[in-house]
Amino acid sequence: MEKKKVLITYATYGSGHKTVASYVYEYLNKYSNYEIKIIDLMDYENLIGYISKKAFEQNFKHKTSSIIFSLIYEIMDYKTTTIPYKQVTKSVFKNKKLKEDIISFNPDLLISTHFFGNIIVGMLNKKKLTNAKIISIIPDYVSHEMWIKDEKSIDAFIVSNDIVKKELIEENINAKKIYAYGLPLSEKFKNLEDTTSIKNKYHVNNKKKTFLFFAGGSLGSSFSYDYLKKLLSKKYDINIIFVCGKNEKLMTKVLKLIVKNNYKNIEVIGFSNEVNNLLNISDVVITKPGGLSITESLEMKKPMLLIPGNGGQEIYNAKFICKNGYGFNCKTPRKLAKYVGNLLYKKNLLNNIKNKLNAYANNNSVEKIYKLSQQILNTK
Repeated sequence: MEKKKVLITYATYGSGHKTVASYVYEYLNKYSNYEIKIIDLMDYENLIGYISKKAFEQNFKHKTSSIIFSLIYEIMDYKTTTIPYKQVTKSVFKNKKLKEDIISFNPDLLISTHFFGNIIVGMLNKKKLTNAKIISIIPDYVSHEMWIKDEKSIDAFIVSNDIVKKELIEENINAKKIYAYGLPLSEKFKNLEDTTSIKNKYHVNNKKKTFLFFAGGSLGSSFSYDYLKKLLSKKYDINIIFVCGKNEKLMTKVLKLIVKNNYKNIEVIGFSNEVNNLLNISDVVITKPGGLSITESLEMKKPMLLIPGNGGQEIYNAKFICKNGYGFNCKTPRKLAKYVGNLLYKKNLLNNIKNKLNAYANNNSVEKIYKLSQQILNTK
């Protein structure tokens, strides 16, 4: 029997889309009999696409740019402003090779973690150049107009929770093709390494609370430095693991700060492939409210202190966390330092958050997506 072909697409506007796509790829590659291809659509970008990606990356560096991004995000969340969505997509990916690569692979199924993938394959389907079923994964805790463009060509939407499902239903999306599975996670989150060895590796003192501080995705956010600086200045008796991602300038700046002030309670690392183990040994997570970051923290039942991120959808992600009592929004360095103190000295506060997190359902999203893919392919 001929293998079914599955194309997985993402776009590297930040690291979340890629990581979600990678988790799906890992699972299908291990358990399915599919022929799988995974591509970053930004590998096919033209000059306009390159500029748009670089502009997005500025959100990690300047607060002003994140405000601008939030404004654009809000403007583009209307049917009228997104009418030319196909033209926008074509302008970003005016690349014959992308079209040729997708057509030559001829997928039976597309699993997309960025709306550009839905739109591109949807257009190819309409031209009868491909005949792929489409599963769209929305990797945030809020819906957006760009995700539901051409929704009639999409066979299934995977969303983070019932709140987003309700939002899509209110947008007249067929409820039967909306699945509140949660965002896909790696099996690593169920297969953890020995706690003692991980603590030793990162020089964690068992007598202190451990705060895991993500600077912001794989890129690392430069303005997270001010939040860390303020937190360190309080000299709380805690362990801090600061994850810089791939931002070498940020790491250099932080290391200089540590040496200058002789801080002893902080471990600084770059990009890490063992987020699951870092979360496992931590008591509290400090992070920007990226969809994947908060999903991983929810899975590991970790209270969150949220620092500003890219704006846009992350504003709504933060609202979801705060509304449900899973953490607090820290819009300034001073507020972050204050909330860390509150969690340390008001014991009931931390216990209350943990109780709410313990009631949060565990994530089996990637397994459910695989079973759904089989159903969809069998009806083709």
